[in-house]
Amino acid sequence: MKKVIFSLKSIALVAMASMAMVSCGDDEKPAPPPPAPDTELTENFIQVNNDQEEIVYSIYAVHTDGAGNDAPIKEYTLKDGTVVIAFEFISHNGTSAGAVNSATANTFTTILTKVNVDATGDDRYEMPFGEDESKTLLGGFSTKMNDTSYTYANGASFKPTALTYATKEAAGNMTYTLEGTDKDDTSITLKTNLNGEIAGLYSLNASQSKGLNTVSKNVQLSKRSSL
Repeated sequence: MKKVIFSLKSIALVAMASMAMVSCGDDEKPAPPPPAPDTELTENFIQVNNDQEEIVYSIYAVHTDGAGNDAPIKEYTLKDGTVVIAFEFISHNGTSAGAVNSATANTFTTILTKVNVDATGDDRYEMPFGEDESKTLLGGFSTKMNDTSYTYANGASFKPTALTYATKEAAGNMTYTLEGTDKDDTSITLKTNLNGEIAGLYSLNASQSKGLNTVSKNVQLSKRSSL
């Protein structure tokens, strides 16, 4: 093995050069620390792949055939002949609870309830997730982030674990997780996590919509007292 021998003179030169470099560095301002990494949200978020937006407001609304707080509720007939009404549970980051159109991120969870076709008045319609679970159906899920809309593919996992509807005295609360992929590009992962207040009931004008999942553009809402 070949030995490398340094003379005392060369070692001194190396030491002097090192000292000169340190001295130069002492005259410079210290480098700023690197920016802190973004904190990943663990609840109350809308997520597309690795991009997250915090949920600021959540509301629930029923589809109506027109605008206004007393607009008639819109009924839909499914392919199997079942008559239903539709509700939207909407989470978003807009400027106020009802200002869904101002949001840069939102998630629409469409929930259906079967219509009591032989009844009229207050007995005809029911809110979702009532005592008879068979009357509540899933209608679909969609997310918008930064002007791009995504529709969840079949097989999305929706897990509601708590729901209290709002009253005149207090806001409601809802907890759920939603996970899936985009139906047009399964490489895009979608998630929504809600654990917080939810306001309602609203009328959502669906008179111009061509289907259950086409109401997320130009949303028109009015506060509603009851079904």
